[in-house]
Amino acid sequence: MRDGWIGVSRGNRLCAWLGAAVLGFLVACQGPTPEDSDSVSVGEEPVLGANGLTTNGLTTNGLTTNGLTTNGLTTNGLTTNGLAPTSLAALRDLTATGGVTRLFFRYLVSCALPAGHDVTYTWTDAAAVVHKEVASGQFGLAPAWETGAVDVSGQEMVSACLFARTNALGMTVPISMRGEGAASLAVSPDERGQYRYGEGAFWGNAFANPPYGYSCSRAPFEAGAKSSADSQNGRVCARQDCGLIHYTGACYSSLIATSGQACFRRALNNDWVSSCTSSLSAAKPTSSHVITTWLRP
Repeated sequence: MRDGWIGVSRGNRLCAWLGAAVLGFLVACQGPTPEDSDSVSVGEEPVLGANGLTTNGLTTNGLTTNGLTTNGLTTNGLTTNGLAPTSLAALRDLTATGGVTRLFFRYLVSCALPAGHDVTYTWTDAAAVVHKEVASGQFGLAPAWETGAVDVSGQEMVSACLFARTNALGMTVPISMRGEGAASLAVSPDERGQYRYGEGAFWGNAFANPPYGYSCSRAPFEAGAKSSADSQNGRVCARQDCGLIHYTGACYSSLIATSGQACFRRALNNDWVSSCTSSLSAAKPTSSHVITTWLRP
């Protein structure tokens, strides 16, 4: 068995997410490894669907202790033999940190690569049991990362996706992600009808040195429904600091405002906000790589 076999396949397989407290989603796709039938699988939940509809469950410590964001991950592709040795070592770590790293990597690939593009590798536990891991693409926010280095724009889009899917309690909560100009985050009428609580928005760069992330809250944006039960199920990072994610304040209040709000552009139907800054001032540099999140009322 070649420990650490890495590959990318283009099929219809999509790894699903299993919610678990504290560590969030711990997932392994069913089926044997290419050369070993002793691979261990974990139960699965179906991916919720197309567009920006997905689940969250990445824990706050998963953003800061994953072991992948500061070791050259951004300068390598995610294809066969593309990952740097330090990245592979982090994914094969047998400690609890390794589990968090593998969780983070599943989310990273889901955000970065399009559906049907999988990254597969194996790791061997202390009992010499070989585990197959399949990280599946979903949103394609940085598709070039599959074969080479990712630029800053791609880093920021994937980071916003990771921040938006962070849950302070590691709970499984369905969310609707929306963003300006991102085709994979386009919203269907059905999705818009079901997810009517405008929660807030996320932006930053988890791959910078040092990494940074920001969020803003719906108030006084007050888009959609007035409340959401899911906002109490670990969905607090849009209204308070969450590890790497720093809460900046209100997302949006006025089209003509120049200060006092984090974002200075919005969709006419309130789907998304953009041009966001941690300084709450339009005079400061802003980011257009922003993901706005909506919950069920």
